[in-house]
Amino acid sequence: MIIHSYFTNGFYGWAEIFLKSFRYHHGSEHRIFLSTRDLTSVQVNNLKRLYPNIQIINRQLNLKRIARRANLTVEKLVDLKNHIEHGAVNNKTFIWKQAISVEDRYKTSILEAMRYNPREKYLIHFDIDIYFRKNLKELFDIVTNNDISIKFRLKSKVNRKVMGGLIGFRQCTKTKKFMRRWIYHIDKIPLYLKPMGYGQTSFYYAYLEFKDRMKWGDIPGKFISPRFLDNDVIWSGNT
Repeated sequence: MIIHSYFTNGFYGWAEIFLKSFRYHHGSEHRIFLSTRDLTSVQVNNLKRLYPNIQIINRQLNLKRIARRANLTVEKLVDLKNHIEHGAVNNKTFIWKQAISVEDRYKTSILEAMRYNPREKYLIHFDIDIYFRKNLKELFDIVTNNDISIKFRLKSKVNRKVMGGLIGFRQCTKTKKFMRRWIYHIDKIPLYLKPMGYGQTSFYYAYLEFKDRMKWGDIPGKFISPRFLDNDVIWSGNT
């Protein structure tokens, strides 16, 4: 079982909480794979000290290339980055989130984690702004009994029908075919036209094509909760 997450340098503090709280409830038995962007060597080494069973692939963002795809100046793009990393996503700043969370995180980093860990049968992808409050055995059981597991909200509007902050994968041919189809939908709309929530929307479009071809797990809300209730297993900062 690989525990995977992705974050840019502005979310570094969340990564420390993620690792400390996970280790408190699980020790360091599980391999953690972090896809990171623009961390310093000091930050990378500190994370390795916090959790010894870890692999970190740290890459540098090409802000000029992202700015061109977003039809923005680099200066404006950096303003959006800082606002999201230290504030919140809104209808004026979400294009940075689409560039990072959708076009890099979902499209690139999950498959990267799978490629680096081909012998592992399962991978769970988490948001980085997560605080683990209890052991995850029940979540692990859900993931290992399905091909793909996610929190479904099928009665919600299209960009909220799934919750992309926690996704479990069985590493198999079917899953990789699904990922290719998800990426197809991600790429159908250029970055500067992607609407808010398109990462979850594009996942849902792929799900509709694969819903009868795979075994799906529905993750309970207590594992990805922004409500901060006492019985929640995980508290999410995405609120």
